[in-house]
Amino acid sequence: MNSYHVLHKEREMAHNAISDPIEPYCLSYVLEKLLVMSTPVSKFVKINEDVNLHFNQTNPAGVDFTKVPTLIFLHFWGGSADTWSSVVRALSPSFPTIALSFRGWGASSGPAEAEAYSISHFASDVEAVIQSLGLTNVILVGHSMGGKVATAIAGRHRLPSTILKALVLVAPAPPGPLSLPSHMKEQQIRAYDNTTNAEAVIRTVLTAPGSPALTDAVVRDLAGDMVRGNEFAKYAWPHYGSAEDIRPLFHLIEVPVLVVAGKSDVIESPEKMITEVQEDLNSRRSGLAKLVIIEDSGHLLPIEKPDGVASAVEEFVRAL
Repeated sequence: MNSYHVLHKEREMAHNAISDPIEPYCLSYVLEKLLVMSTPVSKFVKINEDVNLHFNQTNPAGVDFTKVPTLIFLHFWGGSADTWSSVVRALSPSFPTIALSFRGWGASSGPAEAEAYSISHFASDVEAVIQSLGLTNVILVGHSMGGKVATAIAGRHRLPSTILKALVLVAPAPPGPLSLPSHMKEQQIRAYDNTTNAEAVIRTVLTAPGSPALTDAVVRDLAGDMVRGNEFAKYAWPHYGSAEDIRPLFHLIEVPVLVVAGKSDVIESPEKMITEVQEDLNSRRSGLAKLVIIEDSGHLLPIEKPDGVASAVEEFVRAL
């Protein structure tokens, strides 16, 4: 399902059920599902004068927040809170959710300083949101760059020890520094200069060939998010964020970890996820990290295979 047009689809379902005289039971069923599903509410948390963080929040009715963890979704370099729309839609009937836009991305503002978009800055922002909202039971779900941020949060232990229950790392950027050949680094730097570049990267690098989820509308919306990021946020990851070495923090992770990999991911391959993430964690504490590989998906798992990601997350969380 198109990640950026979910509410339109739900309204269409409800309309069809209401107008169909042959199956009147559909109306009560659809209305029940729409009531259970928590419609995302757009909110902001002001971190400081330069940083106002946007997030979409859902709270299912009847959920005991002390017993059911809030899932906090952290996006990739070039994404936003909307990256997670379809995953949130699948999980929101069962779990409270927060999908956050990092500083400088989506509707979040950020400082006009090139060095203010490090992994540490992002991690501090997420911790501030958790504390501002008074959350006491959370699981971080980080994709790509967001996975590296989630790793840093878990490893540096600045949140009270009882708050963070687990990590889900979706095609995460590994904790060690990424070193690219100069020509590839230049391509990365220019990737989000304009929509033409961004759409080309989406279709040829970030996703599996022929992915049915990649309608023209989805690609346009993804490229729009990428291009709208502020110049400093776009600059930071290829110039220094991806090169940050947070392995000392990675080795201090104590909570259970689920690693989700796309079978056709050419950026963070399943083999890389096994050796650099799962096996490294398990070498320090047996059974700490589990791995799920999702077929027919490239790097943009939340867009390409949202139901697969949601199923993996739910199964992992319910087994904790």
